[in-house]
Amino acid sequence: MEYPETIKKGGRVFKVRYRQSKSLRSSITFKNGEIVITLSRFLIGRKREEGVRKFLDWAEHKIDKVDGSSFVRPEYRDGGFVHTHNKIYEIKVEQGRGKRNFSRLFDEYLIHIKLKEDSSNEDVKPLVQKVIIKDQLSYLKSVVRELNDLYFQEELGAIRFKRMSSRFGSCSSKRNLNFAFNLLLTPREVFRYVCIHELAHLKEMNHSKKFWALVEIAEPNYKEYEKWLKQNSFLLI
Repeated sequence: MEYPETIKKGGRVFKVRYRQSKSLRSSITFKNGEIVITLSRFLIGRKREEGVRKFLDWAEHKIDKVDGSSFVRPEYRDGGFVHTHNKIYEIKVEQGRGKRNFSRLFDEYLIHIKLKEDSSNEDVKPLVQKVIIKDQLSYLKSVVRELNDLYFQEELGAIRFKRMSSRFGSCSSKRNLNFAFNLLLTPREVFRYVCIHELAHLKEMNHSKKFWALVEIAEPNYKEYEKWLKQNSFLLI
């Protein structure tokens, strides 16, 4: 069986990469806009082909549910763009003989990346995100404080963007609120909902009925945005 190298759905093209694992377990993940299928070395013959087909069917079903009009996938490369709520950043990458990688924001919208000679394109993504996190921090704080004043009136600790892969926000016992950088890629309403979700934890550090009642007062459509995150968040990793 020749395994497909791409999956095409609704105008979107996803590269498929195959890996072999020494363990008994096979798996499929979405990473950096690619589908990664890891196959156990003990999976051979017809069972291996059935396993690959099962993973590909699952991926196609998952992609079918994506709301393609809601966000634009970032292009972390020279000439690429990152679309956020209030800016579209353009990326310029140069490779030279410097001793370290360097990133800087020019003219509000242009992110200039300088890579060491031995660097690869994989180094571009964290450098771009670092610049955008710094540039968008004031936007995050203004949204969180606005929503807090409107619905919660709670004392706030630190408010930060972080590069998270397993969740979109967190609230600590010190009242610090952390939000995933990738929320800047989601629809604005989804971003505001996650801010409301974490602010509600300042009153209820759980997911009780009382907590969800607080969320619903501030955002009556929260179930719609929870559904959006469930269906689309795998593409933001």
